[in-house]
Order: sequence, then structure tokens, then C-alpha cells
Amino acid sequence: MEYQLFLGCVIPARLPFIEVSARKIFDRLGIKIKDIKGASCCPDPTGISAVDHTSWLALGARNLSLIEKNGKAISLCSGCVETLKSVNHELKKMPSKEEQINQFLKKIGKRYNGTAIIDHAACILYENLDKIKENITKPLEGFNIACHYGCHYLRPSEIIEWDDPLVPNSLDEIVKALGAESIQYSAKMDCCGNPIGKTDEELANELTLKKLQSITGSRANCMAVVCPACFIQFDLNQYAVNKQFNQNYNIPVFYLTELVALAFGFDDKELGLKFHRTKTQDLLREKGIGINP
Repeated sequence: MEYQLFLGCVIPARLPFIEVSARKIFDRLGIKIKDIKGASCCPDPTGISAVDHTSWLALGARNLSLIEKNGKAISLCSGCVETLKSVNHELKKMPSKEEQINQFLKKIGKRYNGTAIIDHAACILYENLDKIKENITKPLEGFNIACHYGCHYLRPSEIIEWDDPLVPNSLDEIVKALGAESIQYSAKMDCCGNPIGKTDEELANELTLKKLQSITGSRANCMAVVCPACFIQFDLNQYAVNKQFNQNYNIPVFYLTELVALAFGFDDKELGLKFHRTKTQDLLREKGIGINP
């Protein structure tokens, strides 16, 4: 299997360790990953689309035209997947708009044909659960994981066409395959709060607080996410939540590919886990997994 990797903006700019874990596990699984030359911001589904929808379509179509050269691509960002799938969906339904966008792309020697296929990396992992199990050397026993699906990973469901938007199970099944336990909690399907932070940081942190309260009230000892924005909100902004609400949360947050990499025997130094704001080392030492002496 071979896929192009659409990285987007946030991971290479702020969270490169997520890319590291993804490349390591896909290599171990025998899945070839190729970079997309010239790719730009997707662009963000919660930003430019609301301000200038035509520009959003044109930028998305340009990225899709690059993907079309080799057909299939995966992304580690739920927002990127939503944007690229949504642009594809809209242009295929509106030939006149597709023609307009192609007039823009013609000026830079590009053309959108509507043949690109884009999936979330978690979708590929879910489809390869048997291969994942074959490569596990350090089962994540004792990892009680609160899975956070987020908004863009599942919706709009008629466009994403992946998992149940109301009762999803893909992430739960992946973490179970790693030997961990998936913990249910009351706020599981709530938003992390990140998009609201662009206009109201306090309200965004309040939503994050409710998630953290719910997780703390369960048996979970860490979190799993599949979106860089969600990762930032729970990992980096846990400090801001503690400061704003006089709390002392210290819940380790892992991107899904980091958990797979730990189960494959990679250690914290190889994965750059020291760059997490909310430290993971205490949990790793307690469970005897992923610590390089």
C-alpha cells in the first residue's frame, strides 16, 4: 500500500512529533508514505470558508489537484480531511462552480478533476487492525484511555462517510487492539473548545474544563485524540485551564499514532514525547512502557 501524506499546517509547524510517530508506524506496517510537493494549508474549515467561500474552494481544489497525480492521500488532521472532502463534494455537485474554480487554477497551471481520494490516517489504521496486532511488542496494559473523537473527524457525516457520527467506535477499537482499555465518560462526544478560542478563549477553556472534569470522574488515566487542534486544546491548554479555573489537571494526552508507536516498542525519546506540555513520563514509568532509561 502507498499513500500520499497531506500534513497541513499545524503538525509541521507546532507538533512535528506527531508526524514522527506516524511515519514510524506506517513504515513498520509496510505502508509507504510519500510527501505531496507544493501542498499548502487545506484551508481551515472553520476559518476562511466563512469569510470567502470561493477562495476556500479554490485553495482546497489546488491541493486536491496535487493529490490527483497519485490518486490517494491520508492526513493526520481531521480539519484537513473535512476541508478536502467537502471541497470535493461541493465541486462535484456544482459544475458551474467547478468551472469557475478551474479558471482560477488555470492561471497557475493546475486543474481540478475531482478524482482525488483523501482519508484520515485513523481510517487506514482501523482497516489494518490485524497488521497492527501482529506488530505489537509492548501491549498497553494499564492504559485506561478516554478517546476523544472531536467534531471534524465524524461530521458532516454525509461527506466524511466514516464511522457513526453519534455512536462511533473506530478509535475505541484501535486502542483496544493495542491492549489498552477504552473508558466511557459522559462528555465523550463534546467539542474540545478549540475553534471557539479564536474569538472567546475563556469560553473555549470552559468547554475544555467540562471535558477534563468528565474524564477525571471516570477511570481514565490518559486521553487519545486524532486532531492536532484537539491535541493543542487538551495538552498545551491544560495549563491555561488550570490557571483560569484554579485547577490542577495533569492528564496525559496522546495522538493516536503515538499510542500505536508505544505498543510497537518505540520509546519516548524516539517519539519526542518530551515536547508534550502535559508530561507523559509518569504514566509511562508506572506502566513500564516507552521509557528509555
